[in-house]
Amino acid sequence: MSGILIGNAISSTWFPEAASTHARNVDGLYFGIYVAAVFALFLFAGLALVYITVFRRRDESQKGEAGRRLNPVFLGLWLLGAVGLAGFAFVGGIPDFVDQTVAPYGAYRIHINARQGNWDFIYPNGHVADTLMVAVDRPVHLTMNSEDVEHSLSIPALRLNQAILPGRNTDAWFEADRAGDFAVQSNLYSGAGYDSLFTAMIALEAQDYEKWLADVSDIFIGRTLPEVGELLYNRLGCKACHTIDGTALIGPSFKDVYGFEFETVDGGRVTVDDAYVKESILTPNVSVIAGFQPVMTPFAGLVNDREIEAITAWLKTLSSRGGVPETEAEVPGEEAGQEEN
Repeated sequence: MSGILIGNAISSTWFPEAASTHARNVDGLYFGIYVAAVFALFLFAGLALVYITVFRRRDESQKGEAGRRLNPVFLGLWLLGAVGLAGFAFVGGIPDFVDQTVAPYGAYRIHINARQGNWDFIYPNGHVADTLMVAVDRPVHLTMNSEDVEHSLSIPALRLNQAILPGRNTDAWFEADRAGDFAVQSNLYSGAGYDSLFTAMIALEAQDYEKWLADVSDIFIGRTLPEVGELLYNRLGCKACHTIDGTALIGPSFKDVYGFEFETVDGGRVTVDDAYVKESILTPNVSVIAGFQPVMTPFAGLVNDREIEAITAWLKTLSSRGGVPETEAEVPGEEAGQEEN
């Protein structure tokens, strides 16, 4: 009993309390090597003291014998001990190492973007957070990349440490076996912002995790319609083709678009109102504003009416007309000039 208590005390002093299925195997191997190293230390230190005592020169008349060749028996035992310790570490560690490199089939996948000063944890439902949320007793497969320099994902309680490299994906997986809050950090110095790469992993019981997932899946909770619209603008990738500062890219800018009238590529004219915004999202290549190509991907089936309403509300906040469509006809040249800006 006392040995167990001492072992637990050492473990809790040196390492955070284990919180994953991998952690206990890692700890067991570590303390096995530690005990073997301590045994070797005492053995060799004890032998050294014995030899110093037995073979020390007791008076000046005594002289040591000339050096002889190494004792093959002792040399062999030394080599066997060293090889045995290395073999113990290899045989004990390779199964868990291989296990940690291959995620179980069906593991819950979370994508991680790392950059100086910030983590982005991206969940299957599209939710992005700066905190890693997982369910207890559910394997989690992490796919990681870096947007700038090399980082690492270190979760000491899980005994997990994985390099994150720019320009390529790295993978790791774990299974938390108890609920709680655990530190997450990077163990690599990456310049300015390194000290702020600290966040947390929160492990929840299965029912609590499902509730949290349902809450964050509803992007309307805690947000106004324009805020949801802006979130969708970023989440759906609209910003790759549409700016909000008046600069035209592949598509027209969203600045001062709602409420304005534009000429279309087929020679017609269209006013950007609620109906046109919905048509442009679901079937965008029906009425294309002059000066642009019909290359936008249709979002029919990908967004619902409420999300379209939110995008429309956000577009109104970007319009200098306050979201009220202009009733008077616009001069084509004037509108074309506004679109160019």
